[in-house]
Amino acid sequence: MNCDVVRISIKQCCVDQSIVGIGDFGGPDSIAWGINDSGVVVGEADNAASVRRAFAYSGGMMNDLGTLGGPAAGARAINNDGDITGYAGIADGSPRAFRLSGGVMQNLGTLPSTIELYSFGHAINAHEAVAGTSSVGEFGQPEPPIHGFVTKGNALVDIGTFGGHVSEAFGINDHGKVVGTAETGTGFHDRNAFIWFKGVMLDIGHLGGGYAVAYDINNRNQVVGFASGAGSNQGFLWQMGKMVAIETLIEPAEAWTITDARAINEKQQIAGTGCRAGACQAVRLDPVP
Repeated sequence: MNCDVVRISIKQCCVDQSIVGIGDFGGPDSIAWGINDSGVVVGEADNAASVRRAFAYSGGMMNDLGTLGGPAAGARAINNDGDITGYAGIADGSPRAFRLSGGVMQNLGTLPSTIELYSFGHAINAHEAVAGTSSVGEFGQPEPPIHGFVTKGNALVDIGTFGGHVSEAFGINDHGKVVGTAETGTGFHDRNAFIWFKGVMLDIGHLGGGYAVAYDINNRNQVVGFASGAGSNQGFLWQMGKMVAIETLIEPAEAWTITDARAINEKQQIAGTGCRAGACQAVRLDPVP
């Protein structure tokens, strides 16, 4: 798909499909975060004591994935082999990124840090590599430092930043390319989206507003996310060195505004949020042949 010439069609998500209620653990809320090609859904749900728990849903059953000794947990992503990542509380209650494989939940730890320790797993690829976010270093103003990480075996590799205190990693493809957002150091909360691969952090920029977050990357190296623009957030597609606002690829007569893009698959379909006539909803964006 060439972002210079190809248009995108848009569908209101799920209007032409049946809806399956996943349920909860007796509490008021549940959230689905990830799904694999077998239809296994992972996420987090409150139990009767209003404590958040990680779940995997398949075959009509919602299974509690447990914790690392603490009370709470949440699952964020699952690969096609059924390996899961997310966060789980340890004995003192602080969260740790985990990788669950073969029924065993592994504590991935944190990056070296002297401040409050925590980490979160956000994405996992076919090779069980996890991308996420961790506390790091020593406390510094104007905010505590956190860095994105990717696992190499059982070790966490610090992705770094563009000069600021903060980076976060949200997506990883099967080639090991990681995407997320990183502070530039030019101003508080100025962030650019990035692609990281084998120690090299590529700045893929923003849409003019000084802030961009990349959420997902497919095996074609197409990246999606959102960026601040002219007065509002805009979902973006980056490929072949160019970032464009997705709504510029949709026929203007459709009058859609795409405020974010959260995922892209190998068919180049994009999941995100679209707004039209004052109403916003989940949408699926399909490339037009």
